[in-house]
Amino acid sequence: MKLGKSFLQSLVVLALLASLAACGDSDSSSSSDTDTSTSDSSSDSSGSDNSGSDDSGDDSSGSDSSSGSLSVSDFSDISLGDCELDTSLESLVCAANALIDTLDEDELADLQLDYSDSEARTVWSNLPTGNVSRNGIELGALDDESLEAAMMVARAALSDDGYQDFLGTIAADDYLNELGGGSAYSSGKYYLAFFGDPDVSGDWMLQLGGHHLAYNITYLNGDGYPVPNHIGTEPKVSFEIDSASYAPLADEGDALVAMFDSLSESELEEAYLSGESYSDVLVGPDNGSGTLPTDYPTGDNRKGLLVSNLTQDQQALVTAAIEQWINDYPEEVVENLTLSYVTSSAYADTYIAWAGTESAGVDVDVAGTYMRIDGPNLWIEVACQNGVIISDETHYHTMFRDKSWDYGNNL
Repeated sequence: MKLGKSFLQSLVVLALLASLAACGDSDSSSSSDTDTSTSDSSSDSSGSDNSGSDDSGDDSSGSDSSSGSLSVSDFSDISLGDCELDTSLESLVCAANALIDTLDEDELADLQLDYSDSEARTVWSNLPTGNVSRNGIELGALDDESLEAAMMVARAALSDDGYQDFLGTIAADDYLNELGGGSAYSSGKYYLAFFGDPDVSGDWMLQLGGHHLAYNITYLNGDGYPVPNHIGTEPKVSFEIDSASYAPLADEGDALVAMFDSLSESELEEAYLSGESYSDVLVGPDNGSGTLPTDYPTGDNRKGLLVSNLTQDQQALVTAAIEQWINDYPEEVVENLTLSYVTSSAYADTYIAWAGTESAGVDVDVAGTYMRIDGPNLWIEVACQNGVIISDETHYHTMFRDKSWDYGNNL
C-alpha cells in the first residue's frame, strides 16, 4: 500500500509540474495560471524562469530525509545571542562566521563561493529546487547546530517583519506538502550561500532562496543593497501549520490594493495598462546571465499614473506600499532606500500601474491581476496567478528590484 500511494503521489506531482510549462510570457498577449517555467535554457524578458527544466519536482541535490521540514515555528523567536552587536551588519558578519565555524570542509565548499562569479550570483528562481538548482548549503541537510546558525544568519540579515515573511514563505511549502503537493515542497529545500568573505567593510553577497524565495543582498564597503528580491506565496491568505499562523505577503498585497482603491475612476483608468496582460512578473529571475536586466519599460513604453500628480493622502499610501518591501531589511539599509525611493524628486518620476480584467478592477482574487510601482530606480511588481496546489485560489509572485543597484551594480 505504501508503494501504491507513493507511485500515485509521484504521478500527481509530475502532472502538476508539467503544467508549469504551459505558462506564457509576461507580455501583452497571454495570461498564466501557474508558476512560470520552460525547458528553454536561454534568458528572455518575460519574467519567466528559463534556467531549469520542469520534468520533475524532486530535488536532485538530496533525498527527502535530508531536506525534511525544519519545524519552522521553532525558529520564530530565535536570538542572535553573542552576535547581538551595535549594527545589523556587524551582527550579520558575526552570525555568518558562527555558521562557518560549524561546517565541515565539504559544507564550506558549498557555502562559500567566488564573489567574482557573476553567473553564479545571478542564479535564482521562483520554482521549486528540483527544477532549478540553487547555490549554497541545503538547510534541510544541516545538523541542528548548523541549522540554528543558518537561521541566525537569516535573522540578522532581515528586520523583524522581514524575518517573519521569510519564515512564512518557507512554512508555506510545508503547508503545500500537507495538502498533497508532494516532496517538491519542503521548508528544508532552501539554500544559503556566501559569495566572498562576510566582512563589515568588504564586498560580498548573501544569497538565500528556494521555491518562491530569493534574497540577493550585496554588501559594498559596509552598505547593503537588498536587490533583486523575489517572494511568492501560496496561499496568499493566512494559513496555519504546526499550530502557528503565517501570511507572509498579506500586508504587501493589502497595501497595494489600498493604494489603487484611493484613486478616482479617471485616475484608475489612467493607471491601467491598456492592451497589456501579465501572466507573471515582467523582470523576473536572471537565469545565471551574469548581467543586469534590460527589461524595464523606458521612454514611451513607461506608462501609468504619475505619483507626483496624486494628493498627499494618496502619495502616503504609495509610500506605505513601498515600505512594505523596504522595511523587510535593517534600519541602516532602509535609510538609504528611503532617500532613493520616497522623495518628491523620486515621485516626480514614479508611476503606479495595473493590468488585468478592466471590468473587475484591481482584484487580487482574479488571475491576471497585476500591480506595479515604477520609479527612477525602484521597481516593485506583483502578479496574481492561479494556484498550483490550491487551484481555486490565486497566489502572489512579487519582485523588488533597483534599476541601478541590483547586485550592488557590481556584476
